[in-house]
Amino acid sequence: MRWTVLFLFLGVSAVPIQAQVRVWEGVLNLPAYEEGMPDPNPPFDQFAIGRFNYPYTMRKEITDRRVEHRWRAIYLENEYLKCSVLPDLGGHIYTCIDKISGQPMFYANPSIKKARIGYRGAWAAFGVEFNFPVSHNWVSMSPVDFAYAGHEDGSASVTVGNIDRVYGMEWSVELTLRPGSTVLDQHVTLSNRSDVRHRFYWWNNAAVQVWDDSQIQYPMRFAAAHGFVEVQTWPVDSQGKDLSIIHNQTDGPVSLFVHGSRENFMGVWHPRTNTGTAHFAEYAELPAKKIWSWGVDADGFDWRKALSDNNSAYVELQAGLFRNQETYAFLEPRQSIAFTEYWIPVRGTGGISRANLAGVVHLERKAGILAVSFNANRKLSDATIRILDGNSSLLNEKGDLVPERVWKREIQIPSASRKYTFELKGGENALLLRQTEGEYDWTPESEIKVGPQISYRVPEETHRTEGDWLEQGKTEELNGNVLAALQTYQEGLLKFPTDFELLKAAGRLDACLERFEEAVSHLSGAHDRNTTDAEISYYLGIAYEGVERENDAVDAYQEAMRLPSYRAAAALRLAEVQSRRGALKEAKDFLTKSLESAPDDLRAGEELSPVLRALGRTADGEKIARERLARFPLSGFLQEELG
Repeated sequence: MRWTVLFLFLGVSAVPIQAQVRVWEGVLNLPAYEEGMPDPNPPFDQFAIGRFNYPYTMRKEITDRRVEHRWRAIYLENEYLKCSVLPDLGGHIYTCIDKISGQPMFYANPSIKKARIGYRGAWAAFGVEFNFPVSHNWVSMSPVDFAYAGHEDGSASVTVGNIDRVYGMEWSVELTLRPGSTVLDQHVTLSNRSDVRHRFYWWNNAAVQVWDDSQIQYPMRFAAAHGFVEVQTWPVDSQGKDLSIIHNQTDGPVSLFVHGSRENFMGVWHPRTNTGTAHFAEYAELPAKKIWSWGVDADGFDWRKALSDNNSAYVELQAGLFRNQETYAFLEPRQSIAFTEYWIPVRGTGGISRANLAGVVHLERKAGILAVSFNANRKLSDATIRILDGNSSLLNEKGDLVPERVWKREIQIPSASRKYTFELKGGENALLLRQTEGEYDWTPESEIKVGPQISYRVPEETHRTEGDWLEQGKTEELNGNVLAALQTYQEGLLKFPTDFELLKAAGRLDACLERFEEAVSHLSGAHDRNTTDAEISYYLGIAYEGVERENDAVDAYQEAMRLPSYRAAAALRLAEVQSRRGALKEAKDFLTKSLESAPDDLRAGEELSPVLRALGRTADGEKIARERLARFPLSGFLQEELG
């Protein structure tokens, strides 16, 4: 495998080769609307409301000046798909063309027309956007790092990613096409490269062009509003409107989260083109799903004009880690999360009843007839398809299935009141896909409360317990308002000055904000009461370093390193202390311990390579650098190490 990382224009033409995936850098000619000069003075956090952008410039000067633009593009192509990725626009997938149907999987907006929607301002609707650690994030419309490579198995990949300047967190997305497959793999890695915890979420946001008769085909019976303030039925809402059909969305935007479903897929179907787009991810890894649409009221039509030059409409298929976009979690130092999502083009089936990595099936009743259609995502040799009525077979066929041909049958059914099952097995009798009409992995209706939801509210200050102050501060931290959170912890300590958890929370946040003297005061008090709390020891080490008490910091880090929860983070800090002291062998040992505890942490690997080189072990240092660069192709540090 050879990764290529280029930051200069290279124009290359390519023709797909059977059973071999091509990847190359070229250009995409796409008009764009110019912006005015960015504001170089973003508000400090204490003056910001809701969105915390410092030190990024603000991009709020949107103009109506349309210019032709040649964008750098990375192309990825096999027999079935041709995908384009734009590294100068946040690493967006611009689109993937299904070469069988000729239709784009994602919204190929014919111009980059911006509106003030993004975290920093400028944002445009097209393709697939990667949102971490916040929505429409700081680099959604900015250049990001990228690399691409062909692999020994014939596949090829494009990797895009970024380390943000607010938290120092990193996301990377590896997009892979494989020979003979219609599926685009999207492998996501989210990492906390920094030394302190930060809030995050992940939402994958795919824009798909729609028309009035397009259908949102999510396997759900209930949907939740933002903030989980209300649950409604789906697809027919309380007003009797079927919101799964675009032309019924007459009451403004539709922004709803799947509720009470544990299914792995979602999709959109277009009767107009007889095609669709499906998304698949294992529920255990990536459970949350959302649908977004501007709707078809007057405002919705205005947004079509604001975001496109051809008045085209789109919806967003969104997949995330948490139940909604008001929910964040903390990623601790040295922690990372990885999962894989899959994008599947659909054609000729009439809809999407189930999608997985084997293919897409659609079941539909037509006056005593069961119409069944199946798209294979790859060649399936000696496959067996059965249509079942309970344990009895209404149809049993064996043969080869290929993506180029849709398998279709219309079957006379013995009873309209019974449910029938599609079953697909591979050549070795392995079950590949099974779908019974209308049956999904749903929470029972009796367990779903429709209507307004009850949510907990922290009491007013005069009635708060220690736990209430702690919860309020944590909520503010999760919402990014760390200065308000610190004030909350401080006010809680005024009322409950000896509360252990408040001392710990205040001290940890003090250390995160580099208020080191205050951190030492709060954390040393908590540490005196519990010397086995690795989190306290770790952040106390950071605080001691900040006040230049290095020996005390070493003691604190060693204490934290003895327990698994902070072993990797503390060992890394110890390695850095020893490196500054010139004790390179000890630094190497600590970096090795850190990597043993967190093998997916890039930073420890980056630091180990030059330490080995400084110890005279040049070959070992280069080996580590090459191994880590193969796993983390966006690392500029390792690229420099290898020359």
